[in-house]
Amino acid sequence: MQDKPSPELLIAEVRKALAEGLAPGFSQKVAANALGIAERELSLSPASSAAENARLETLVGAQGDLADRNRRLAEKLRDPESAVSDAMVEHLILTTLAKIEVDQPGYAPFLAWSDAD
Repeated sequence: MQDKPSPELLIAEVRKALAEGLAPGFSQKVAANALGIAERELSLSPASSAAENARLETLVGAQGDLADRNRRLAEKLRDPESAVSDAMVEHLILTTLAKIEVDQPGYAPFLAWSDAD
């Protein structure tokens, strides 16, 4: 996935906060959550990015990297002359679910959706 902040930045910021002492209000739970996100990003991202890339290649062509392909898909979606296909909708749903799995795997609607599979 190409979302920000990167796992490396999350880990570096948590390490820095822990090394310098936790500021008032900066709980250890927040640090643990950030590390969990980074861990899930590192373990899940290769497969989800490959799947996203493959779907985008079908939808918008093989040119460019993942960010370029997402940009072209966004342009297609904004274009009133371009029809929104079932494949586009499916891609958006699957990509969103992959992002939720990294960021909020305990999110109730995500759990309900993933249990329905």
